[in-house]
Amino acid sequence: MNSNATIDPVQTHLIGEFKHSRPLTTLRVDPASRFVAAGAQDLDVHLWDLDDGTLRTLSGHQSWVRSIDFSGDSKQLYTACWGGVVNIWDLTQDDPSIIRSISAHQGAARWVRVSPDGTRLATCGNDLLVKLWNIETGEQELELKGHERHVYGVDFHPDGEHLVSQDLMGVILIWDLKTGEQQRKVDAGMMTGYDKKFAADMGGARDMQFNPCGSRWASAGITKVVNSFAGIQDPIIVVFDWETGEATRQLRAAENFKGVAWAVRFHPQGFLVGGGADKSGKGELWFYNDGSDEAFHTFKMKSAARGVDLVGEDRLAVAHADGQVRLYQMTAEATEPEEATEVES
Repeated sequence: MNSNATIDPVQTHLIGEFKHSRPLTTLRVDPASRFVAAGAQDLDVHLWDLDDGTLRTLSGHQSWVRSIDFSGDSKQLYTACWGGVVNIWDLTQDDPSIIRSISAHQGAARWVRVSPDGTRLATCGNDLLVKLWNIETGEQELELKGHERHVYGVDFHPDGEHLVSQDLMGVILIWDLKTGEQQRKVDAGMMTGYDKKFAADMGGARDMQFNPCGSRWASAGITKVVNSFAGIQDPIIVVFDWETGEATRQLRAAENFKGVAWAVRFHPQGFLVGGGADKSGKGELWFYNDGSDEAFHTFKMKSAARGVDLVGEDRLAVAHADGQVRLYQMTAEATEPEEATEVES
C-alpha cells in the first residue's frame, strides 16, 4: 500500500482476501484500522489482523451476529445477535473471552453501537425498544419507548447527547439522552414497502452512520418493494439533515440492480460509499459525490456485500456472502501489481 497515492474510487481494485467457509453476516473495522471483525453463519465472530492475517475466532453466541462495534482503543469488541444477546469481548487476550453477556432484547438484538465517550452501548431490537447500557457494569441506564415496529438501527450523534433510531416502517426517532425523551420524529417512509405476494411489510435500516461533524446522517436499505423475498426491490441510501430532519438526498444504484443496500460510509474526502447485494447474489460498491444522487462510479463484485467499512482512507473491507472478507484499494494499481493476498481460516 502506498500511503502517498491519490485516492480515486474509479481506480478501486482487489488487493487481498481473508477466506472463511461460511457466509458472512456483517463487518466492522476497528478505529486504528488494525483489525477487521466479521460475523458468520457458523454463529462465531472472526477477527483478522490486517497486518499479518492472523485469525482469532470468538465463540459464544447461539445465533447469527447482526451487528459489531469496537471500543475507541480497540481493546473491546461489542456484538449483537438474533437471539437478543449482546456480548462484550476482551481483545487484549490471544484467545478473546467474554467480559460480560447482556440479555438485551426479547427477540433479535439488531444493533449495537458504542457512545463517543466509550462509556455506554446503544442497542435496539424486535421488542420495539431502544436501550442504553453501562459498559463497565452491564446495567441498563435507559429504555426508550416510542417505536411501533421492529427497530432496525441506532446510532449516536457525535455530540454524545443524542441518539437516532429507525424502524421497519421508516419511522426515525431522535432521542435526547439527557432527559431520555423523544425529541423529534423524522419520516423515512421511502425506505419501506409492502410485499403483496407475502403480505408483509418490508423496510428498515441495514446500516446507519453520521458524518464526523454530525451535520448529516445516512441510512441504507430498500425501496420500491415488489417481492422482497425474491430480491425484487431497489436499494436506497437516504441522507438526512440533522438540523431540519429532512431527507436531502436519495441515492440509488443503476436501474437494473435489484436488491438491498447493506452499507453506507462517509469518506473523509467528502464522497460517500455504499454497498449492496442484488437478487442474483452478486454485489456492488457505489461512490457518490455531493453534487449528484447518481453514483459517479460503480464497482462490481462477484459476491453480495453484507457489510462495508473503511480501512484508513484508501481501502475498503467488505464482508461477502461467499464467506470472504475482501480488501479493496481506492488508488491506482502499481505498474507491476502484486497478487492479491489470500489467507485461509
